[in-house]
Order: sequence, then C-alpha cells, then structure tokens
Amino acid sequence: MKKIFLLSLLSAGALVSAQVGVNTENPQGIFHIDGAKDNAATGVPTTIQQANDVIVTAQGRMGVGNTAPTSKLEVNGASTNTAAYNAGAGTAIDYSLSNLAYTTASAGAFTLSNIKDGGTYTLSVRGATSGISTFTAAGFTVKYVNNTKATVAGKETLYTLVVMGTTLYVYTSSGF
Repeated sequence: MKKIFLLSLLSAGALVSAQVGVNTENPQGIFHIDGAKDNAATGVPTTIQQANDVIVTAQGRMGVGNTAPTSKLEVNGASTNTAAYNAGAGTAIDYSLSNLAYTTASAGAFTLSNIKDGGTYTLSVRGATSGISTFTAAGFTVKYVNNTKATVAGKETLYTLVVMGTTLYVYTSSGF
C-alpha cells in the first residue's frame, strides 16, 4: 500500500497520526484510513489497532473495524446514535435524524419519513391520552401486531418498526 498523506495531531501529549492510502498493486483497490499513535519513548508511530481501521474496497464495500468487508457496510463493534430524536408534540417522525424517536403526542395517526428497507426503528409515544396508533409511510404497506387495544392512559408506549422490502411491521408494547 502506498501512503498518500500522513496527518499528525498532538493529543494529550502524544502524536496521533492518520494514514490514508491506496493499494498500488490495484489502482482501483482499497482506500484505507489507519490510526497510529507515536510511542512516547521512541517517537515512532505504532498502529493502535487494525480494528479501528476504515476500509473502502474496489467493490464499493466499507468496513469499520473490519478490514475485509463482504457487505456494502460492515461494522465490527457497536453502532450507536448520538441522541434520540425529540419530535416534541409532533406526529410527523423523521428517521433521518435518528432511528430512535420520541414524542409527547398521544396515541393517534403518525406519519413516518426516511425509513428504509432493512431498517429498524423505535418510537416512544409519551402522551397522556389512551388510544390506538396508526402509521403511514410513503411507499410502504403497514402491518401491525399487538396493536388492537388502546394504550394505557398516562403511560408510555413503545413501537418497534421493522422494514423489510416495502412492508413496515409495527409491534406495540404499552404500559411503561
């Protein structure tokens, strides 16, 4: 692998480097970002861990903590949201902001946007009035399970949303 550039930063008294490179044997090969930290005693960069690498292959696959991805995106380790999306009292839920959302609206009709095939989403409905929620999402057929009884007044209800193809599956769990 030929190094394209080396970026170095001083962090907590130690030099931290990022190497960006391309595989010279295959010009359409791997784009690679490798974290390194200088050894405090010798000043020589040492690779932190290959598990911290970010790889993009010639096939358009990306690996985070995985140097040989076989899918479009593979993450070796936990993937988390920075924060859940607070929709206020709204019933329009935009999942481009987080796959976890909550609203102070009561059970009722909700419109979902930016959901995708293969996605899993959660909505916490925290309103005070009981009812049965319904969901619409452009281009998706919605199917429900455990959504036949009114929610518990004054209690939160969680909706787990799973998208497979053009079907949105909704599972209701109330009484929190």
